Amino acid sequence: MKFPHGTILLLGLVTIAAYGAWFYAFGVLFDPILDDTGWPESALAATFSMAAALGAISAVPAGRLTDRFGARVAFLLAAVLSTTGLWVATAADHFVVFAVGAIVGGGSLQGLAFYHVTQAAAVRAAPDEANRAIALLTIYGAFSSAIFLPLAARLVSTEGWRSTLRILVSCTAAVLVTAAILIREPTGDDDQRVGARVAPDFRLAFRQLAARRFVVGSGLAGFGIGAMLVYQVPLMTGAGLPIGVAAWMAGARGAAQITGRIPLAFIVNRIGARASVQLAFGFVASSVILLAFAGNVMIALLWVAAAGFGIGATSPLQGIYANELFDRAHLGASMGVITMVFGLSSAAGPTVVGLIADLTGTRWLGVALTVVAGVGAVVAVGDPQPKAAASRWPASLSIASFLAKQKRTRRSPSRRS
Repeated sequence: MKFPHGTILLLGLVTIAAYGAWFYAFGVLFDPILDDTGWPESALAATFSMAAALGAISAVPAGRLTDRFGARVAFLLAAVLSTTGLWVATAADHFVVFAVGAIVGGGSLQGLAFYHVTQAAAVRAAPDEANRAIALLTIYGAFSSAIFLPLAARLVSTEGWRSTLRILVSCTAAVLVTAAILIREPTGDDDQRVGARVAPDFRLAFRQLAARRFVVGSGLAGFGIGAMLVYQVPLMTGAGLPIGVAAWMAGARGAAQITGRIPLAFIVNRIGARASVQLAFGFVASSVILLAFAGNVMIALLWVAAAGFGIGATSPLQGIYANELFDRAHLGASMGVITMVFGLSSAAGPTVVGLIADLTGTRWLGVALTVVAGVGAVVAVGDPQPKAAASRWPASLSIASFLAKQKRTRRSPSRRS
């Protein structure tokens, strides 16, 4: 079967636009919105979090929708809902109107066009080369923040946050509609095609300990990544970097995500998917520490490298590890569960940091909590059956076999005599 480069490219363009227009760009728009409106920081952060929560909760039905009818239906819904919601938000003078529009618009992009949809579609498009399809898709997706963060920073300085958001979401809607028209999905008679067999009991897969630990680890990592993505520019500017430099660094961090994706096949082959997930989560935790002190260019560049690798590797590894744990017939729904937990935790991250900042007047406690969450993610995805490692030792090295060997040795002289 020929590798579907065109389909993977279309899915990559969807990923770039869907992540960039709101999820990444919001960090650049955050302070300009506060300066223009005077709304409370915690309320604005909560809006982003509630949009992420809506997207996370809708990830499971969106994944099942993709399993059943294909990605094009999800993309068309995302185009309509995101355009409507975010245009309403840009026209709002009252916070409640802004919040409703932003939650619907941002949440629909996350629920209907994020990796749980595009990776499942990529696996079905290239069932014999699933890891290659996921890796290539996420390499394309790595350009999302590299494109949209500097673009948002440039636009917001000349056009204001309202026009900037309108431009970004309009471009995204155009990409979604184009992909829905042009994408090619399997329609044969095998189990890889859309709607072939969607198991109603996909939740049974989460009874295995490895799957449950993966859910917990994804949730803790999501908390850290969500907080970092919203506060990456504010933390750097608060530490002393100009907003233009901070936005450029945030964009460079997005470009650096490629460093976590290009060598991924080698890393997974060497240490396995689970250990690779742990490695990525460890880089996420360390990058939060660097971000807190990124008041000069050198430390900011170190943060770019660490966060780029950690976040960059996390996205494809979630798909690769999920492809090992779950049946492909309901891969979209299973990944939807992982995305839901990851997304809800990502939503909680900036909300908690914002509340702590409002209550204490500092963001340091929130940063510390984010680091703890990252370390917890590494521990959570540990070996679900560590005792099984003993079975990998040769039988000749076990205590019982050693004693038996000694006993046979002592008896052997008498048998010779």
